[in-house]
Amino acid sequence: MPNNQLKSKLTYAPRLISLFIFTILFPSIKTISAEYDSCDDDRLNVAIKSNLLHDALLTPDFGVEITLPRNISVGAEGVYAWWSNNKTHRYWRIRGVWLDVNYWFGTASRERVLSGHHIGIYGSSHDFDFEFGHKGRQARQPTFGAGVSYGYSFRLNDRLNLDLHVRAGYWSGHITNYIPQCGKYVCTDNYHKRYIGITDLAVTLVWFPGRGKFNNPIK
Repeated sequence: MPNNQLKSKLTYAPRLISLFIFTILFPSIKTISAEYDSCDDDRLNVAIKSNLLHDALLTPDFGVEITLPRNISVGAEGVYAWWSNNKTHRYWRIRGVWLDVNYWFGTASRERVLSGHHIGIYGSSHDFDFEFGHKGRQARQPTFGAGVSYGYSFRLNDRLNLDLHVRAGYWSGHITNYIPQCGKYVCTDNYHKRYIGITDLAVTLVWFPGRGKFNNPIK
């Protein structure tokens, strides 16, 4: 083969290889782009929330919820209070946490994240010490619960929602009843408590922190 023809073919070879690679990859690039566009509504959003009913009972409540693809969200909520009056032996102490997984559905959920109807499952753990009228009840070790939830969340403004929901399930823990006497706490009963039914009611204020498009709940 003459050198001139060989050089000519070698010159065009990189172009042919580039064209071949582009032909093979172009459909994949289009597919990736389409998948990216279809997942645009599945972006991550974060909400900060507080159950106003717990707050009204002097039990500060704080929670965080994060959206996931396919209208799923995961959340964590905690309460903590330690109020006491030694003169009258009054105690109001509680520590606890809930972990939730929720599925959102309905028209509102298609227009705004963490909005509309939602059903879910939860797990919880608490300990407490309540004393009024010279009688007390406490859980020295953590109690545990699990169950299902249902609720509806509606828009207050661009960054706020109000979420109404109820939890129901199973709760179990070791309980001690006592009375304060002569500067000590005398145990009057010690038993294991099991309960099935409504475990929590919530009127929760939900806030989406951010400005503009950042963490905007509107899809």
